[in-house]
Amino acid sequence: MTRRLLILDDDADFAVSTSRALALEGVECRIAPDGASALALLEAEPIEVVLIDIRLRDEDGTELAARLSTLHPGLVMVIMTAYASVDSAIAALKAGAYDYLRKPFFLDELMQALERCFQLVELRAAKARAERELALMRQIEATSRLAAGLSHDFKNMLAVIRANLAVIAERLPAQDGLAPYAGDALDAAMTAGDLVTRLMGFARQPTQSPDPADLRQPVGNAVSMLARTLCQGMRIECNLPDRPLLAPVDPVQIETAVVNLLINARDATKGRGPVRVRLRHIWRGSDYARLTVEDEGPGFDAVVLDHAPEPLFTTKPGGTGLGLPMIQQLALVSGGDFHIGNSEGGGARVVLDLPCLRPDSAAQP
Repeated sequence: MTRRLLILDDDADFAVSTSRALALEGVECRIAPDGASALALLEAEPIEVVLIDIRLRDEDGTELAARLSTLHPGLVMVIMTAYASVDSAIAALKAGAYDYLRKPFFLDELMQALERCFQLVELRAAKARAERELALMRQIEATSRLAAGLSHDFKNMLAVIRANLAVIAERLPAQDGLAPYAGDALDAAMTAGDLVTRLMGFARQPTQSPDPADLRQPVGNAVSMLARTLCQGMRIECNLPDRPLLAPVDPVQIETAVVNLLINARDATKGRGPVRVRLRHIWRGSDYARLTVEDEGPGFDAVVLDHAPEPLFTTKPGGTGLGLPMIQQLALVSGGDFHIGNSEGGGARVVLDLPCLRPDSAAQP
């Protein structure tokens, strides 16, 4: 997390010297000499912590702090003054200040105060993430009840499709050019049947973790299948690790996730690609398997980024709005993370992290 600080002080020498000292401690500083400049910076950049002098040249720092707190309720403010008193400290706290420093102060005093501020910012962010995940879980639970009502009839129709595809695949000669397509269609119908079954328990925690599976197989299967069918006109670059990458997840869910992400990439690029699929091992305090899918389409706008993981939200005509929420659910249930965003060069970038076994141990019986 980037730590940004706004220093609101009309003493340029103090502001510059303080910002240079804090830069050595890993804090990015912006400087504003007055309220108007501070408001402009807060509108332009994501800044959560403000160090504000109680006495400015033409403004009262306490009144300005109260105004900033009203306009930006999430701000964490530290008020500093060379004229410390009980009354000024009380006024600062009433204005919405989180802490209070008396000038002159040492750098370690300032860093201790700022550390408390940044910890508060991180706790708020964690709370917001937890609340968002809880809301998603509730939405997914409602979606599962809806899916349960539709699954019976859908499974019956799939049974007819599978039976007909099995007959076609069996009677086609092995050398027939349509044989791979019939096989892919049958595999997809089988996967769809499994997927419908999983919709019944879409928002429920599994009773036990699946056995560890090598993620290379479902990822590779999904890429091969779509490269021959729905994404035939695209260039899909698939980068898989040389050694097994084992994770306690259902391979069908991984394959379904890759299929959904590739179809989204196809729709975003109008079927012209390219798309990059990469599976690798990473270390995040423990071992994780990271699946990344990137395309060169227009990317996500702000509205889609906010709502994409929500069940039934879709921007496609006829879309279901279940693809990304199911991947989000897979991540939450598995103890991983799912991130939707844009790559630096443009285009969408989707990252799924799942806890896995260390590759060294995966090679052992």
